[in-house]
Amino acid sequence: MANDKQKKTKRRRSPDQTMKIIRGVFGVAFVTLAISFSLLIYFSYKDYVQPDNVYGTWIEIGAPPYNTEKLKFNEHGVYRNGRLIATKFKFDGSTIEVKTGRGRSVYEISGTHDSPQLRRLIPNSPTQRLIKSGYEDTVNMEGGGPAKNRRAALQEHFSDN
Repeated sequence: MANDKQKKTKRRRSPDQTMKIIRGVFGVAFVTLAISFSLLIYFSYKDYVQPDNVYGTWIEIGAPPYNTEKLKFNEHGVYRNGRLIATKFKFDGSTIEVKTGRGRSVYEISGTHDSPQLRRLIPNSPTQRLIKSGYEDTVNMEGGGPAKNRRAALQEHFSDN
């Protein structure tokens, strides 16, 4: 009968044992959250630097229609105006580097999500901006910029009033 009483009474944990269990549960939860957060950052970065983000046709802004340059990036390489100029390019999430027989060109992603654009950094002269095909209606494709404004000002100055 003494054994039955011993079996029926619950064994209580000491406060030290309870604290060890609580610390263990919080430790496991913390490690799980840290691993999950690290994986989220890793996969977000991998998605950010995917070349798929720049695949497509990019059209020069501000060039005359007869001399508008079109760049096309895809898994086979880089095409300028329909001609293959490089079989590979480097993309780090913000810049695209293309090496050709003519030298190195570097383009920086600019614009917004609603108007994705590229800006050529190297060579920096003449300046060149491109917009992704399908978003042409978000910018003034005629461009001309400061030179166009100077021409208009000169024309106005020298015109007969």
